[in-house]
Amino acid sequence: MGEERFTDERVEDGFVDNYCELTNDLLFHMVFSQNMEALKSLLSSLLNVRLLDILDVKVLNPIQYNESFDTKTTILDLKVHLNGDRYILIEMQVRRFEAWTNRSLIYACRQVDEQSRGREFSYEDLQPVIQISIMDHTLFPDHKRFFAKYEVRDEEGYQYTDKMAFYVLDLTAAGEATEAEKKQGLVDWASAFNAESWEEVNRIDNDGVKEAKKAMERIMSDSYRRQLLWDRKMAEMDYRSQMSAAERKGETRGWNKATKEAEERDRKRVRNMYAEGDSVEKIARSMEIDPDQIRKWIQ
Repeated sequence: MGEERFTDERVEDGFVDNYCELTNDLLFHMVFSQNMEALKSLLSSLLNVRLLDILDVKVLNPIQYNESFDTKTTILDLKVHLNGDRYILIEMQVRRFEAWTNRSLIYACRQVDEQSRGREFSYEDLQPVIQISIMDHTLFPDHKRFFAKYEVRDEEGYQYTDKMAFYVLDLTAAGEATEAEKKQGLVDWASAFNAESWEEVNRIDNDGVKEAKKAMERIMSDSYRRQLLWDRKMAEMDYRSQMSAAERKGETRGWNKATKEAEERDRKRVRNMYAEGDSVEKIARSMEIDPDQIRKWIQ
């Protein structure tokens, strides 16, 4: 494919020891849409419900990984109907979006709207929608939390509706987890998502994570799917590189503009001082500008 590959001798198809991080959103979708035990365990931790109470899980957006699958543009959120009475939207989000809250709101509202399109729908039939973002960065730097739930309530905490909520798991803040969050299994899952090798995953003593590992091993044993994962990884690297280059270009343009504006202000000041009778030498000393430059500006 022409991309630079790792040089480690254990590499195959671009992955060391056939390992791909679970923060790869394509692998995330593959694992949790194919292994229901892993998905149930993850939902149990994220929603803080007993595993025994998760009776029915339907993945509403399974993907066919064939020739028509586009690794660069496909949006890989996981849409789940849980126990037939609520919708869970889970997204592994490793890209920074300045308007992420608006984006997640639109996704949740879209699921609310889809429910209303049934022929015999009534308002009483509306089921809750929970949008869950698993992020490798902090959404609100001034409000850093390992795991946070955002609901629709008034200033006194009274709930307006239980039909929409937003959960955020910050993988960079696992060290700040509470004891309750540890008991939920959230730290185990954060460790699995942050793991960079099979060895790290093997050290996690969690039945759900073990099921996810089984799915990962099965997926990584397939050369075609490994290639899809590699392509997705490269697409993400390309995106980050393009964003970084755009930021640098923007910073350069901003610096050039500021420099030109400062130079124009200096030029006007020099001309005003010269018009008021100040000598070139006096202006140069006052403004700490080379006299030759002063002479050019007053010509």
